[in-house]
This record gives sequence, C-alpha cells and structure tokens, in this order.
Amino acid sequence: MNFKRTITRLTASLLLAGTLITPALAATGTVNTEGSSLRLRAEASTSGAVLKNLAHGTKVEVLSDLVDGWYHVSFNGVTGYVSGDYLTVTEDSVQDTAVPAAAAPAAQASEPAPEEKVYIKVAEGPLNIRSGPGTDYDRVGSLSVGRMAEVLERLDGWYKIGSGYVSADYVTEVDGAAYEASYSKGQEIADYALQFKGYRYVHGGSSPSGFDCSGFTSYVYKQFGYSLNRTCSGQLDNGTPVSMSELQPGDIVIFNKGNSSKRATHVGLYIGNNQFIHASTAKVGVIISKLSDAYYTTGFVGGRRIV
Repeated sequence: MNFKRTITRLTASLLLAGTLITPALAATGTVNTEGSSLRLRAEASTSGAVLKNLAHGTKVEVLSDLVDGWYHVSFNGVTGYVSGDYLTVTEDSVQDTAVPAAAAPAAQASEPAPEEKVYIKVAEGPLNIRSGPGTDYDRVGSLSVGRMAEVLERLDGWYKIGSGYVSADYVTEVDGAAYEASYSKGQEIADYALQFKGYRYVHGGSSPSGFDCSGFTSYVYKQFGYSLNRTCSGQLDNGTPVSMSELQPGDIVIFNKGNSSKRATHVGLYIGNNQFIHASTAKVGVIISKLSDAYYTTGFVGGRRIV
C-alpha cells in the first residue's frame, strides 16, 4: 500500500465535514544513509540541536506524516525530527483522530538541504578521549592540538566522536565546509594509522596481528586503495620525493640507520607536528617518535608523497 496516497485519500474525503481527520500514524521508518548517520534533531530544521545520531538501518517510530521535508519520529524514548530524504517509511496501520481543520499542516515546501556534518578541532591538547562523557570514565586515547573529528552526538559539556568522548572545554566546532577545505586525504590516512599505536612488532608482519616497519605503512595505505612496495628500500620508489621541511601528514618517511649495503633500513608514516608513527622494535611495537630526535635526523633518507 502506498503510504502517502493513503493519507491523501483520507484527508480529502474528510474535509467535507468541516473537520480534518488527521491520521495518527502507526508506521516504521528505516534510516537510509548508506553508511553515514542521520541526525535526530530537536526541531524540524538543520539548525536544530542534535539529540542522537542514527546509524544506517536503524528503525524508528514515525509519529506524523512528512511536513516541510521532515518526519516527527521516536527512537528509544527520544522524540525529534529527521530529514525525510534519508528515511524510508513503511505503513503499519492508520487510526483516525479528529482535530480542527485549521490545525492541518501546511503544504510541503521545498525539500531540505542535505544535513551538514559538524566537526570539532582540538584547541588545547593533548586532549583525552574517554570511554564515556565524564572524567570518571577510562582514558582510551588522545588527540593532539589541531586534530579534528566528526561529532556524532552533543552531550552536556561533552562531544561523542568515533573513538569515544571528549570535553567541550578544549575544542572548537568546525562546520563541514571548513573541514573539507582543510582536511586532506593524507591527514585521513595519518589519522587512520594512529589507531595502531601500541600494536605488536613482528618481523615480516603486515597485518594488525603484527607489523614490521614497511608492513605497517603498506598495510595502512592498502586500506585506502594504494599499493606500496613491501620493503623500505622499495618504498623509496613509491610516490614523489619530498624533503623533511615539505612533509605533510600521510607522507612516508624513510631512514637508513648506517647500513651501507641497503638504500633504506626503516620507514614510518608522518602524522604532523614533526612526528611520525612506525613499527619500531619487538620491545616497543608501534610507537610515535619525533623527527627532531638525533637518531632519526641523522638517518633521514627522504620522504615520499603517495597522495
């Protein structure tokens, strides 16, 4: 049965009595965002406060018909509004509730613009990432100054991001357009690599069960569709050369620690702020080091830009 056609027929047939009988909907909506999330807002507007982020495939109860491009819905006891562009509605049943004709919603206006994503940028750091919205929760990571992350939910003084929760006291909000303008593919790759800090070093390893240095860089880039040579020396032939002063997040940094028989003996991935992440040794695993450390400055062979 066509959901909207049913509503139209009922409305037209009942207007003659001078009272509009508005169907009280018993319908289910399914979030259809193909991988991203749909924001449940306090008001039927893209400026309304975000109450929750609903993942693709989430089921919600639809409380009203589409009005000005928005559905009034309920999810786990929280009611709000979602854009009709990203909700597939299935009718369950229809009940009639009499209300004055004057209370009928206005005709549907133009479709709302796609929702803008909101990001935060760390103003003071390193900023702790916690497992819940409060300082009593465990620390699960950190973000350095200048790092950005997508906001999944606003809470009382806290933001929920992909890896946990951060305090609103040490960040500023950045709209989607500004984020896209400043966030490069290289930065995305560098941010992805950071999740492997603390993982094991395994000679010959190239997976999260264990990495060696070139296995780590090749694995990270493989997740973004890029194929790197498997050895340190081989990765000197990937991408284009960049000097230490030209390095950008996502570039690979290559070293030779005094072995004259090889072009290179070690490789890592530059993450910005004069730091790089790399699979170091069996003792320490994947760590973050400073390029300014004499050990790496003297052995620096060059950087390579892959993207």
